Amino acid sequence: MSDAATYWFSPAPSEVSSSRISLDFDLRAADLFFRELVVPEIGRIWFARQLSWPLAALVLHEELARQGSNVPKPTAICHGIEALACKLEYFADPEDLSQRILGRRAFGRDTEQEVRSFHRLRQATHYVRNTHRQAATRAIRMDGGLGFAHGTRFDLLTVEPVGRSLVEAFLEQRVGKGGTSLRNWLLGWLMGDRERSDWPRTLIQALSPEHATDEERALIRSRLLGTSTQESEKRRRLARAVGRAADVPDIEDGVVARLREAGHREQANEVVAARTFGAMLDRARDAVADLTRAVEPGRGGIALATVACDPTLKRSIAALRTVARNYVEKANTANVKEATSRAFADAIVAADEPQAIRILVGRVGEVLGLADGSVVRGALFRVIDATDESSNLEEGAESIEPDRTGRTFRIANLHSLLRDVAPRGNR
Repeated sequence: MSDAATYWFSPAPSEVSSSRISLDFDLRAADLFFRELVVPEIGRIWFARQLSWPLAALVLHEELARQGSNVPKPTAICHGIEALACKLEYFADPEDLSQRILGRRAFGRDTEQEVRSFHRLRQATHYVRNTHRQAATRAIRMDGGLGFAHGTRFDLLTVEPVGRSLVEAFLEQRVGKGGTSLRNWLLGWLMGDRERSDWPRTLIQALSPEHATDEERALIRSRLLGTSTQESEKRRRLARAVGRAADVPDIEDGVVARLREAGHREQANEVVAARTFGAMLDRARDAVADLTRAVEPGRGGIALATVACDPTLKRSIAALRTVARNYVEKANTANVKEATSRAFADAIVAADEPQAIRILVGRVGEVLGLADGSVVRGALFRVIDATDESSNLEEGAESIEPDRTGRTFRIANLHSLLRDVAPRGNR
């Protein structure tokens, strides 16, 4: 998945595949709003090396640019580095694979481990299209992120001093018998002068998604929880409520209750509002799933009046109406004024079955459409079986992000990141 445009279920418009569908009900901006409201500025990161890899790519690009022209863009360098890191980790222990590895399908095709050059690993064919770098770009930036670099587009970011400190902690690791720095090793690899025998075992850990150094963890922990901003204070309060147990605590009975017990009622109410927003989308998905099952037998569609009388669909629309009403109540309690989600909820609450169907179909035009008073198949029609399945329609089998369904509004990502950057012995 890519940056802010992809926080719900779809890659950025320039990367949309014709076989993919969107079920965000035109509420993608609302989803991003609530994710930022609950856990501000972390983007979609959930482990430390998601920050070290792209920042190192930016610095290595600078160093290569000083040596000559025709230098690969930082994006290509980063994709190559993280592909190599994931691939080395993949083959290090195939029986106990890290959940942070992307590219398993591509790596599995390379049974002889021949594809290791930068030139090849930078290509999506040998890795993935939706990379860790895309998930981390927002978190890297000064504006809306943790402040490791400033700028807008990734390839044009300038690394801040704190970002350079993180890069040094990563690149100055020693690899190989001669103790060369990871920086020098990677520069040689980027220029294509690594032989097949030049792959020290220490390189696996130096690049690994699982083994950030103590200094990397400390620097990221400081930016995450130690700055004097309202966003950092909100993350600190939430971190105390989430804790570092192996499993994410129950959101309502655990996180929300602890926030309220600690006197942070406003923040607790915001989490509840976000969760009811997510529940509203789930029930909308359930209603669309019932619509697709009703439409599927008839190639020419089914009359709106007929489908509106379907008892299963009537129940799913009633459930949607109930949770939409609940969302309005919880948003009011939290003093959340997100216009697009409120308009959707108000429209659903006021609608009868035929009008609710019109609203839903109008927001999933790739899947369903209306023609001559009938609900018909859209260009990318498919039968949707359940909420859990539909929530992953655009994630792909490679997705292993903790908040893959979007229903913790990044609390699961924060929990994972807190465990990864905790001092040794405190995880």
